[in-house]
Amino acid sequence: MNKYKKYIPNILTISRILATPIVVYLGITNHYILLVILASFIALTDFVDGYLARKWKVTSELGAKLDMFADKILAIGLLIILVIKNHAFFYVLLLEIFIALINLYFYFKKGIVASLLVGKLKTWVIFITIILGFVGLIIPHFKVDIFVYITLVWQIITLFCYLYYRIRSKNFKKKDIESEYLEFYELVEPLLLEKEIQKRKKFPHHIHESVYDHVLRVAFDCYKIGKRFSLDYRSLAIAGILHDFYEKPWQYNTEKTKFFEKHAFTHAKNAVDNAKRIFGTDVVTSKVEEIMITHMFPINIKFPRSREAWILTIVDKADSVDFLLHPIALFKIFLKIGGEEERAMIEEVTKETKKKMNEKLKEKKM
Repeated sequence: MNKYKKYIPNILTISRILATPIVVYLGITNHYILLVILASFIALTDFVDGYLARKWKVTSELGAKLDMFADKILAIGLLIILVIKNHAFFYVLLLEIFIALINLYFYFKKGIVASLLVGKLKTWVIFITIILGFVGLIIPHFKVDIFVYITLVWQIITLFCYLYYRIRSKNFKKKDIESEYLEFYELVEPLLLEKEIQKRKKFPHHIHESVYDHVLRVAFDCYKIGKRFSLDYRSLAIAGILHDFYEKPWQYNTEKTKFFEKHAFTHAKNAVDNAKRIFGTDVVTSKVEEIMITHMFPINIKFPRSREAWILTIVDKADSVDFLLHPIALFKIFLKIGGEEERAMIEEVTKETKKKMNEKLKEKKM
């Protein structure tokens, strides 16, 4: 079975392409109930093929191309039918064609497929709106206009993101990524070399991720956003590393506690107290403490009072739902828009840096 895994996501994608003429035919012949059922199933495969490709680590350029083609041909085919039946979908169709042309431009001019998370979310919004549009043809007086407006807004956001990505991709340089990560690493290296931080490599956090991996990723994203907007990126980086510096894995806690004394409500303060005890107030400044203590808002009642605190709060939430949409990163959609090339470069630099860090740890023990 393992050797066939790499083919399954692409087979699902191809099945969407092959099913498109059937769905379009159902729309032309007014078989709307069958169309809604089949279109809903096909839309579900769009989630499943991507999920399996990432889970089994069999993502490929071919798969990205097929996925983009399948999404566009299905959406545009159904939108053409809807426009004939309901003129409100005209601008949705127009924008979707324009976005498809932008993607083609990326591919033929630079040889890359601009696969952004905001684009995948836009595809889901369109599929939902299209299905509801056909439901409106089945059920009299069913209003779909609000969903059309939401889709138009999301398409415009996606269009700007793709254009921004195109501008950024022109200036993409390996040295920029390396220098950015190395600068971040030099800033947090004293924290990472501390044995109490190293222990967090064995603390489970999310699915297939340790607390250490989680805070490193959150801290780097916070650092980049803070630096881009000329905020206190140093405090953001430190707070990102320490925001989950609680004393022991909560999964192993078998003691019965009151609801508002459970981990989700208390670990922010626990992390601050623990960080102060280990690193002192020279590291855990009042600014770092303020960013850390509010990162669980709105679960706790402490309201983020600064832009830096809001950044950690949102980035941490985005990272915390990785297991649902691998990953949803709300700030990454709008503030750190990049393609597979940049992500691959970050992973490469991260591995090199971790290797150097492990060497330093060995030297420290000797």
